[in-house]
Amino acid sequence: MIQETQRLYFNDPYRVEFDANVEGRTKKEGKPAIILDQTCFYPESGGQPSDRGTINDIEVIEVLEEEGKILHVLCEDIKDKKIHGLIDWETRFDHMQQHGGQHILSQSFYELLDGETCSFHLSQEISTLEIGLRKISEQEAEDVERRANKIVFQNREIKTSFVPQEKIESIPLRRPPKKEGLIRVVEISDYDYSACGGTHPRSTGEIGLVKILKWERIRDNIRFEFVCGSRALRDYAMRNRILRQVALRFTSGEEEVLSAVEKVYSDLKDQKRKNKK
Repeated sequence: MIQETQRLYFNDPYRVEFDANVEGRTKKEGKPAIILDQTCFYPESGGQPSDRGTINDIEVIEVLEEEGKILHVLCEDIKDKKIHGLIDWETRFDHMQQHGGQHILSQSFYELLDGETCSFHLSQEISTLEIGLRKISEQEAEDVERRANKIVFQNREIKTSFVPQEKIESIPLRRPPKKEGLIRVVEISDYDYSACGGTHPRSTGEIGLVKILKWERIRDNIRFEFVCGSRALRDYAMRNRILRQVALRFTSGEEEVLSAVEKVYSDLKDQKRKNKK
Protein backbone atom coordinates (compact mmCIF):
# COMPACT_ATOMS: atom_id res chain seq x y z
CA MET A 1 0.00 0.00 0.00
CA ILE A 2 1.35 3.42 -0.99
CA GLN A 3 1.75 5.82 1.93
CA GLU A 4 0.76 9.50 1.81
CA THR A 5 3.32 11.70 0.06
CA GLN A 6 5.55 13.73 2.38
CA ARG A 7 5.03 17.41 1.50
CA LEU A 8 8.40 19.14 1.68
CA TYR A 9 6.91 22.53 0.77
CA PHE A 10 5.13 22.62 4.14
CA ASN A 11 8.43 23.02 6.01
CA ASP A 12 10.28 25.06 3.38
CA PRO A 13 8.37 26.75 0.52
CA TYR A 14 11.70 28.23 -0.68
CA ARG A 15 13.18 24.82 -1.45
CA VAL A 16 13.30 24.21 -5.21
CA GLU A 17 15.25 20.93 -5.56
CA PHE A 18 14.73 17.50 -4.03
CA ASP A 19 15.44 13.80 -4.48
CA ALA A 20 12.78 11.12 -4.07
CA ASN A 21 11.81 7.53 -4.76
CA VAL A 22 9.03 6.56 -7.16
CA GLU A 23 6.35 4.74 -5.13
CA GLY A 24 3.74 4.23 -7.84
CA ARG A 25 2.87 4.77 -11.49
CA THR A 26 -0.48 5.47 -13.13
CA LYS A 27 -2.17 7.36 -15.96
CA LYS A 28 -4.10 10.62 -15.86
CA GLU A 29 -6.17 11.41 -18.97
CA GLY A 30 -3.77 9.34 -21.04
CA LYS A 31 -0.64 10.98 -19.63
CA PRO A 32 1.90 9.15 -17.41
CA ALA A 33 1.86 10.09 -13.75
CA ILE A 34 4.09 9.09 -10.87
CA ILE A 35 3.67 9.06 -7.09
CA LEU A 36 6.74 9.89 -4.98
CA ASP A 37 7.57 9.23 -1.35
CA GLN A 38 8.23 12.98 -0.93
CA THR A 39 7.88 16.08 -3.07
CA CYS A 40 8.39 19.84 -3.25
CA PHE A 41 5.64 20.14 -5.89
CA TYR A 42 2.49 21.81 -4.59
CA PRO A 43 -0.70 20.13 -5.94
CA GLU A 44 -3.60 22.23 -7.17
CA SER A 45 -5.96 22.94 -4.26
CA GLY A 46 -7.56 25.73 -2.23
CA GLY A 47 -7.78 28.07 -5.22
CA GLN A 48 -4.01 27.86 -5.83
CA PRO A 49 -2.67 26.24 -9.05
CA SER A 50 -0.03 23.54 -8.91
CA ASP A 51 3.68 24.21 -9.22
CA ARG A 52 5.58 23.90 -12.48
CA GLY A 53 8.98 22.32 -13.01
CA THR A 54 10.74 19.15 -14.09
CA ILE A 55 11.44 15.65 -12.81
CA ASN A 56 14.62 14.14 -14.28
CA ASP A 57 14.47 16.92 -16.89
CA ILE A 58 10.94 15.83 -17.94
CA GLU A 59 8.30 18.59 -17.80
CA VAL A 60 5.66 18.27 -15.07
CA ILE A 61 2.33 19.15 -16.70
CA GLU A 62 0.09 19.04 -13.64
CA VAL A 63 0.24 18.11 -9.96
CA LEU A 64 -2.88 16.68 -8.28
CA GLU A 65 -3.82 15.21 -4.91
CA GLU A 66 -5.79 11.97 -4.64
CA GLU A 67 -6.48 10.43 -1.22
CA GLY A 68 -3.36 11.90 0.36
CA LYS A 69 -1.11 10.87 -2.52
CA ILE A 70 0.30 13.47 -4.91
CA LEU A 71 0.25 12.65 -8.62
CA HIS A 72 2.89 14.24 -10.83
CA VAL A 73 1.52 14.21 -14.38
CA LEU A 74 4.35 14.19 -16.94
CA CYS A 75 4.64 14.99 -20.64
CA GLU A 76 6.47 11.66 -21.08
CA ASP A 77 7.11 8.61 -18.94
CA ILE A 78 10.02 8.16 -16.52
CA LYS A 79 11.37 4.65 -15.96
CA ASP A 80 13.81 5.52 -13.18
CA LYS A 81 13.15 4.45 -9.59
CA LYS A 82 14.98 7.44 -8.13
CA ILE A 83 14.30 10.95 -9.36
CA HIS A 84 15.51 14.54 -9.00
CA GLY A 85 12.85 17.25 -9.00
CA LEU A 86 13.27 20.93 -9.80
CA ILE A 87 10.62 23.56 -9.08
CA ASP A 88 10.08 26.60 -11.32
CA TRP A 89 10.91 29.24 -8.70
CA GLU A 90 9.44 32.20 -10.58
CA THR A 91 6.02 30.52 -10.66
CA ARG A 92 6.29 29.33 -7.06
CA PHE A 93 7.19 32.78 -5.70
CA ASP A 94 4.45 34.42 -7.75
CA HIS A 95 1.91 32.07 -6.18
CA MET A 96 3.35 32.78 -2.74
CA GLN A 97 2.93 36.54 -3.27
CA GLN A 98 -0.67 36.25 -4.53
CA HIS A 99 -1.76 33.80 -1.83
CA GLY A 100 -0.12 35.79 0.94
CA GLY A 101 -1.75 38.96 -0.37
CA GLN A 102 -5.12 37.22 -0.42
CA HIS A 103 -4.88 36.43 3.30
CA ILE A 104 -4.18 40.08 4.08
CA LEU A 105 -6.94 41.38 1.79
CA SER A 106 -9.45 38.91 3.24
CA GLN A 107 -8.68 40.02 6.78
CA SER A 108 -8.82 43.69 5.74
CA PHE A 109 -12.29 43.22 4.24
CA TYR A 110 -13.40 41.45 7.41
CA GLU A 111 -11.80 43.98 9.74
CA LEU A 112 -13.13 47.13 8.03
CA LEU A 113 -16.40 46.02 6.41
CA ASP A 114 -17.28 42.74 8.14
CA GLY A 115 -17.02 41.11 4.71
CA GLU A 116 -16.32 37.38 4.88
CA THR A 117 -14.34 35.57 2.19
CA CYS A 118 -16.52 33.17 0.20
CA SER A 119 -13.96 31.97 -2.34
CA PHE A 120 -10.50 32.63 -3.76
CA HIS A 121 -9.03 31.75 -7.14
CA LEU A 122 -5.51 32.32 -8.42
CA SER A 123 -5.04 32.32 -12.21
CA GLN A 124 -2.01 33.06 -14.40
CA GLU A 125 -2.79 36.78 -14.78
CA ILE A 126 -5.06 37.88 -11.94
CA SER A 127 -6.54 36.60 -8.70
CA THR A 128 -10.17 36.87 -7.64
CA LEU A 129 -11.67 37.13 -4.19
CA GLU A 130 -15.40 36.76 -3.57
CA ILE A 131 -16.50 38.71 -0.50
CA GLY A 132 -19.85 38.51 1.26
CA LEU A 133 -20.87 42.13 0.68
CA ARG A 134 -23.96 43.48 -1.11
CA LYS A 135 -22.30 46.77 -2.09
CA ILE A 136 -19.09 48.75 -1.70
CA SER A 137 -18.09 52.34 -2.42
CA GLU A 138 -14.90 53.54 -4.10
CA GLN A 139 -13.78 54.99 -0.77
CA GLU A 140 -14.39 51.74 1.10
CA ALA A 141 -12.42 49.77 -1.50
CA GLU A 142 -9.55 52.25 -1.22
CA ASP A 143 -9.64 51.97 2.59
CA VAL A 144 -9.38 48.15 2.37
CA GLU A 145 -6.51 48.38 -0.10
CA ARG A 146 -4.70 50.98 2.02
CA ARG A 147 -5.08 48.82 5.14
CA ALA A 148 -3.75 45.73 3.32
CA ASN A 149 -0.70 47.59 2.06
CA LYS A 150 -0.02 49.01 5.52
CA ILE A 151 0.25 45.43 6.82
CA VAL A 152 2.53 44.54 3.89
CA PHE A 153 4.85 47.50 4.55
CA GLN A 154 5.11 46.61 8.24
CA ASN A 155 6.89 43.43 7.10
CA ARG A 156 5.11 41.23 9.63
CA GLU A 157 6.21 37.63 10.07
CA ILE A 158 4.23 34.86 8.36
CA LYS A 159 4.53 31.50 10.04
CA THR A 160 2.78 28.12 9.91
CA SER A 161 1.95 25.46 12.46
CA PHE A 162 -0.07 22.26 12.72
CA VAL A 163 -2.82 22.30 15.32
CA PRO A 164 -4.82 19.21 16.47
CA GLN A 165 -8.53 19.50 15.79
CA GLU A 166 -9.38 19.38 19.50
CA LYS A 167 -7.28 22.53 20.06
CA ILE A 168 -8.29 24.49 16.97
CA GLU A 169 -10.92 26.48 18.90
CA SER A 170 -8.09 28.19 20.80
CA ILE A 171 -6.91 29.77 17.50
CA PRO A 172 -8.79 32.93 16.38
CA LEU A 173 -9.35 31.66 12.82
CA ARG A 174 -11.01 34.07 10.38
CA ARG A 175 -13.24 31.22 9.16
CA PRO A 176 -13.70 27.62 10.35
CA PRO A 177 -11.52 24.92 8.73
CA LYS A 178 -12.97 22.74 5.97
CA LYS A 179 -10.85 19.72 6.91
CA GLU A 180 -10.71 17.60 10.04
CA GLY A 181 -7.77 16.14 11.94
CA LEU A 182 -4.46 17.97 12.07
CA ILE A 183 -5.07 21.54 10.82
CA ARG A 184 -2.35 23.64 9.20
CA VAL A 185 -2.64 27.25 10.36
CA VAL A 186 -1.02 30.19 8.55
CA GLU A 187 -0.50 33.15 10.88
CA ILE A 188 0.27 36.71 9.84
CA SER A 189 1.68 38.10 13.06
CA ASP A 190 -1.03 39.78 15.19
CA TYR A 191 -3.32 40.15 12.18
CA ASP A 192 -4.69 37.02 10.52
CA TYR A 193 -5.06 33.33 11.30
CA SER A 194 -6.22 31.02 8.51
CA ALA A 195 -6.51 27.27 8.03
CA CYS A 196 -4.59 26.87 4.78
CA GLY A 197 -2.37 24.34 3.00
CA GLY A 198 -0.89 26.76 0.45
CA THR A 199 2.57 28.27 0.05
CA HIS A 200 3.34 31.73 1.46
CA PRO A 201 6.42 33.96 1.96
CA ARG A 202 8.20 34.35 5.28
CA SER A 203 7.07 37.95 5.77
CA THR A 204 4.47 40.33 4.41
CA GLY A 205 7.14 42.59 2.89
CA GLU A 206 7.89 39.91 0.27
CA ILE A 207 4.30 40.11 -0.98
CA GLY A 208 4.91 43.57 -2.42
CA LEU A 209 2.19 45.99 -3.45
CA VAL A 210 -1.41 44.76 -3.18
CA LYS A 211 -3.69 46.36 -5.78
CA ILE A 212 -7.45 45.91 -6.27
CA LEU A 213 -8.17 46.28 -9.99
CA LYS A 214 -11.96 46.15 -10.21
CA TRP A 215 -15.06 44.47 -8.81
CA GLU A 216 -18.48 43.22 -9.87
CA ARG A 217 -21.64 41.73 -8.37
CA ILE A 218 -21.83 37.93 -8.44
CA ARG A 219 -24.81 36.15 -6.87
CA ASP A 220 -25.37 38.17 -3.65
CA ASN A 221 -21.67 38.92 -3.19
CA ILE A 222 -18.94 41.03 -4.77
CA ARG A 223 -16.02 39.52 -6.68
CA PHE A 224 -12.78 41.52 -6.63
CA GLU A 225 -9.89 41.18 -9.05
CA PHE A 226 -6.48 41.92 -7.53
CA VAL A 227 -2.75 41.53 -8.15
CA CYS A 228 0.26 41.50 -5.82
CA GLY A 229 4.02 41.88 -6.06
CA SER A 230 5.52 41.35 -9.51
CA ARG A 231 2.06 41.18 -11.08
CA ALA A 232 1.21 44.59 -9.61
CA LEU A 233 4.46 46.00 -11.02
CA ARG A 234 3.65 44.65 -14.50
CA ASP A 235 0.11 46.00 -14.27
CA TYR A 236 1.35 49.45 -13.24
CA ALA A 237 3.89 49.50 -16.08
CA MET A 238 1.17 48.56 -18.60
CA ARG A 239 -1.28 51.20 -17.38
CA ASN A 240 1.40 53.87 -17.18
CA ARG A 241 2.48 53.08 -20.75
CA ILE A 242 -1.10 53.43 -22.01
CA LEU A 243 -1.66 56.66 -20.09
CA ARG A 244 1.59 58.11 -21.43
CA GLN A 245 0.63 57.27 -25.04
CA VAL A 246 -2.86 58.72 -24.65
CA ALA A 247 -1.43 61.91 -23.14
CA LEU A 248 0.91 62.25 -26.13
CA ARG A 249 -1.98 61.92 -28.56
CA PHE A 250 -3.94 64.61 -26.74
CA THR A 251 -0.78 66.73 -26.28
CA SER A 252 -1.69 67.12 -22.62
CA GLY A 253 -0.24 66.24 -19.26
CA GLU A 254 -1.15 62.83 -17.82
CA GLU A 255 -3.21 64.45 -15.08
CA GLU A 256 -5.26 66.25 -17.76
CA VAL A 257 -6.05 63.19 -19.90
CA LEU A 258 -9.48 62.54 -18.38
CA SER A 259 -10.61 66.13 -19.03
CA ALA A 260 -9.31 65.91 -22.61
CA VAL A 261 -11.14 62.63 -23.24
CA GLU A 262 -14.38 64.00 -21.77
CA LYS A 263 -14.15 67.08 -24.03
CA VAL A 264 -13.63 64.93 -27.16
CA TYR A 265 -16.55 62.71 -26.12
CA SER A 266 -18.79 65.75 -25.58
CA ASP A 267 -17.77 67.26 -28.94
CA LEU A 268 -18.48 63.93 -30.66
CA LYS A 269 -21.99 63.75 -29.20
CA ASP A 270 -22.67 67.35 -30.33
CA GLN A 271 -21.46 66.53 -33.84
CA LYS A 272 -23.65 63.43 -34.01
CA ARG A 273 -26.70 65.50 -33.08
CA LYS A 274 -25.86 68.05 -35.77
CA ASN A 275 -25.38 65.32 -38.36
CA LYS A 276 -28.71 63.76 -37.45
CA LYS A 277 -30.48 67.11 -37.97
